[in-house]
Amino acid sequence: MLKFVTSFDKKILTNLITIILIFSLGYSIFNVFYFVKAETISSSNTDNLQRTSLLELSSLQSNKIKSTQNDTNYSHNLLILYNANFLDSNYELRSNSTIITSGNKIIEVINNDNTQDKHYFYKNYPNSVLIDLSGKYIIPGLFDMHAHVAGVIKNSFNQTYSNQALQRLLDFGITTIRNPGGPTEISVDLKNNVSSEKVIGPQIFTAGRLLNSHNISIPFVEKKVNSVSEVDEEINNQAKAGVDFIKLYVGLTPDLVKEAIDKAHSLGLKVIGHLYLTSWTEAANDKIDFLTHGVPVSPYLLSSQNRETFVKFGDGPFDHFLWLELVEVNGKEINQMIDSLVRNNVYVDPTLSVYESMAKDDPANGQLLWPKVLQLTKKMYDNGVKLLTGTDIPNFDLAPGKSLHHELELLAKAGIPASNIIQIATKNGAEALGISNYTGTIEKEKEADLIVLSSNPIENISNTKNIEMIINNGKIVNRSSALSK
Repeated sequence: MLKFVTSFDKKILTNLITIILIFSLGYSIFNVFYFVKAETISSSNTDNLQRTSLLELSSLQSNKIKSTQNDTNYSHNLLILYNANFLDSNYELRSNSTIITSGNKIIEVINNDNTQDKHYFYKNYPNSVLIDLSGKYIIPGLFDMHAHVAGVIKNSFNQTYSNQALQRLLDFGITTIRNPGGPTEISVDLKNNVSSEKVIGPQIFTAGRLLNSHNISIPFVEKKVNSVSEVDEEINNQAKAGVDFIKLYVGLTPDLVKEAIDKAHSLGLKVIGHLYLTSWTEAANDKIDFLTHGVPVSPYLLSSQNRETFVKFGDGPFDHFLWLELVEVNGKEINQMIDSLVRNNVYVDPTLSVYESMAKDDPANGQLLWPKVLQLTKKMYDNGVKLLTGTDIPNFDLAPGKSLHHELELLAKAGIPASNIIQIATKNGAEALGISNYTGTIEKEKEADLIVLSSNPIENISNTKNIEMIINNGKIVNRSSALSK
């Protein structure tokens, strides 16, 4: 009888152990399932993040995520960008780092060590979403410092185009732009609509209509000024309208350029110049803030003999090829110009994409003169001129966003190292706009304007195009719908 009971008990015990093992295994699989589900909210499917309910991120034992039925915006929670490589404020690559954002701010930048695995962050940062970015690269949001998003050709403003252009800029990681000229009220309204989130797009800093004279006709939105009093009146009007910059154009003589710079500065406005009758050297010495386009067509930057040739045979401010043919890149005039730019801290956006387009439109001249364009840009860079990245969209049918990444590739063709190009496209832009205290680099307390890349942009600048996620002002950008068009 004792043997029977013992044998029976053994069977019960065995069955009980089996049931417990099965239950434990099932429970483990259940937990692993949810653990993996949370972990796979990775950069490969971030296009769908904004459409994914936080309820789908089940609460983990060490990571309790607050969520509601309608809470699908990750910017309301702590966002942990785990174990990425990123470019620090010195544009050196730091590996195995974690960036934490809250709202629109970066609140922590942490170098991971052996104690800071995922569970460390789950424990110490509750109510958070962790995205594993192992093997990925993070750079600051990019700047397009020459983006005509409100139409610069007379009567060309199109709200639909502007909205689409702004969305496309964001889709490609451009989180800040400078509009260097457009219809004044429309340009300011567009800036304000983005700021108030009525229109989706990067942060805008804008100029109004161009200040030009009767000396040279142009097809762009302009106010013709021919005296000091007319210059002052127009700048006052634009200041009242709310512009950030005054844009001076090719027909202005040196006396009017100087008056415009002085007047704008007295009102706290910076000045952009696309000049011809005034040389870059003279404008820099008069304390202009920015000069646009890396081929500074002006007879006054040529030797006296070549100047006569250009005046006699040239076709004015837009005869880039003849000017390039005549300019001496290592001549006295260009050397003096560069010295003035450096001494007076003048920023230049070369817009190399523009000249590449010109070269393609005129292959015979372009093939010969395109290397000189790159040579001029590299000479300015080598001698300490502060460069910016700008495209001149939509001129030459340049595509918003995509063309900025190509501009980076062209700067690389000029011989500028990739890490310096990224600095030009981010930190330099922020410094030029006077906003480096809150954006332009990846640092604690700065805005969360970030781009996640699948490959190393320092190894190849073209890798900036391999975008997996964009965060603009703390919000993950939904790129899928726009990029499918």
